[in-house]
Formats: sequence, C-alpha cells, structure tokens
Amino acid sequence: MRLSHPLLSRPLRWREGRTPVLVAEPPQTFRQMVFSLAGQARGEEGDFLLSLDYEPLDCAEHLHVLLDYTYLPLDDRRLQNRFQARLQWSVREELAAPSRELQRQITEYLRLVSESLSYPVCFADGEYVLPLLKALKCQPALDGNHPLERLMQYIELYSGLMKDQCFVLVNARSYFTGPELAELYRMAAYQKWRLLLLEQRACEPLPQEDICILDGDLCELRLDSEEGML
Repeated sequence: MRLSHPLLSRPLRWREGRTPVLVAEPPQTFRQMVFSLAGQARGEEGDFLLSLDYEPLDCAEHLHVLLDYTYLPLDDRRLQNRFQARLQWSVREELAAPSRELQRQITEYLRLVSESLSYPVCFADGEYVLPLLKALKCQPALDGNHPLERLMQYIELYSGLMKDQCFVLVNARSYFTGPELAELYRMAAYQKWRLLLLEQRACEPLPQEDICILDGDLCELRLDSEEGML
C-alpha cells in the first residue's frame, strides 16, 4: 500500500515490521494535511492518493484518521453492517448446535407462556436467536482500561471486519510514550496493520519507524531505506 502527496518526492510505503512517520513542520502544511486526510476519509476530495498494487483505493472505504484518542467511535454504518454479518455467520455456522438448542428452548418457553394464559395468544414464527441478540443490543465495544489498549482494540476491530485498512494517527507522540508506541508497532507487525503517524515535530526515532520530514522550507528528509520496501 502507498500514500502519495504532491509535496512528497515519492510515496510513503508500508513494509513488513515498519511504521511510516510523516512529519510536516510548517503549521499550515500540517493543518492542510490533517484536514485533507480527514476529509478524504469522509469521502471528500483531497490531495492524498492511497493505492494498493498501483490501483487507487477509495479513502472513504480504506482510510481512518484518528485525532482524538479519548473518543474512538464505533457507530460507523459500514462497521456495524460488517459486525452484524459476522454475528449472523457465527450464530448460524460456528454456533449452529447451541443456536438450535436455544431456538428449541425459546419455542418451548413460548408454549408454556401460551398455556399459562387464560385466552388464546400467538407469537411470531421464524428464528428467535438473532432477534434476541438484536433486542439485547449486541454490538462491538471497546473494554480496555488503558488508552493504548483501547486504540489497539479499535484498530483490531476495523482490520478484522474490513479489508486493506489504513490508520493515520495524528500527533500520537503527544499522547503515547516511546515504549507504548513500540508496543503498538509490535502488535501492528504481528497483525499486519497499516499505521501512519502524522506529526508536526520530529522526535527521537524508534527502530521500527521510517521517517519522512518536511521542514520549514518544505525540504524533504528521509530517514529510512528503500531496501525491502513494498
């Protein structure tokens, strides 16, 4: 996967075990990049081009821009639809036998309810398990206690339910320590997540990072290696 921009001499690329970091030091450039990425993630036009195997990707389908690490919303309709589809598959395939038993028990319980009343009643026919889960509001959630844990759960959820996702973490260096980011990078390498850090100030690089800096004069400095790039 690649991410191109007119100010970059060549695209940012993801390679195994590495996380690209884009540093835009001029405030106006940094702001424009954040606004452009956030808008493109909502389906708007912008300056970035995200591609896979040289084929452009729809940023609204593949790009996530995280600016607030205290609030990671899960109300995305695409995510909810994929989760419900995965839930239905799990109920009907992985949990087929328990689901049939629960269906039988609910049917028996409804029969007992009917017999306990002094007048005729009827119930809707069909499958009861999935409507029951819907009534119980079965939906994805983040239950981590630490901000980094919740962030990793968020990324894992989207990556597990949707293909070829890219996550832009804006100013993550202001929220997470070096060891915390190293832990995130290790998990990203194991899960094959595509992360990009977008920062305004350069920090001491971590071993897992490939860094591209646009300085105050928009001169480009790369602290990475083309060897092994994908």
